[in-house]
Amino acid sequence: YEILNYQYKVKKYDALRVYLDCSIGNLTMKAGNDRYIINGNIKYNSMLSKPVVGLTDKNNISRLDLKIKPNNSTEDNSKSLINSLIEDGNDNYKIKFEMPTKMSTDMYFDFGLGKADLDLTGLRISQLVIDCGLSDVTLVKTKPNIINCDKVQISTGMTDFNSTGLGNFNASNYIFDVGVGSAEIDMSGSAIKDSKLKIDVTVGSLELKLPTNTNIELTVNKNMLSSVNVKGLVSSGDGKYNSRKNQKRWSTMKADVSVGLGSVDIIVD
Repeated sequence: YEILNYQYKVKKYDALRVYLDCSIGNLTMKAGNDRYIINGNIKYNSMLSKPVVGLTDKNNISRLDLKIKPNNSTEDNSKSLINSLIEDGNDNYKIKFEMPTKMSTDMYFDFGLGKADLDLTGLRISQLVIDCGLSDVTLVKTKPNIINCDKVQISTGMTDFNSTGLGNFNASNYIFDVGVGSAEIDMSGSAIKDSKLKIDVTVGSLELKLPTNTNIELTVNKNMLSSVNVKGLVSSGDGKYNSRKNQKRWSTMKADVSVGLGSVDIIVD
């Protein structure tokens, strides 16, 4: 195993874009102690391909690219590669990054096989797009976003997705595609503007927690083979539900949930 260390200063840039393409590995990401510095390290199996990491800039926007594709370095080493992947799996790449807390940041994550723990509390997220692939992903945001967020878009893939406080992103649009795995989507948080929530469940299972102190307008589309339970909202028929009480000072969340062969439990926090 080898360890690679990274540090990038981004203070002179207007914003940060993060692109992560990770076929296999364990990722841990959180806010760092530095306002304008990216710190990271990767421990990886040196028999496999070296991670590709770099910072570039264009039009005063910085871009962090991280790519992990576990190909063996020589053709004669294919047996060692296969044995290593079978024995150690995603432990062949252990990735840790601490992100700057004062930068407006877009994040685009494409995961393969592995695990990702993303605690984005304290970061200024302007857009978040995640394709979970075959990875178990945990996403946490326990404090309100202090900048405008355009969208949070997540495809949960075939494994488990767990979240806490997604309402704290204060995004205009939330889009979720729940495949054949399970997803716990917690929309609680301090949303101060109106938002739209769209969730498509194919054959997976969904536990959806909707926020209090928010005017909820929920529409559920399902077929006879799906199971949907809704608690804490008032049904007006035809798959439509509303909050028990509406307040003018509250923001409004318009939620649309479509279910194929999956099961859905919806509650108000």
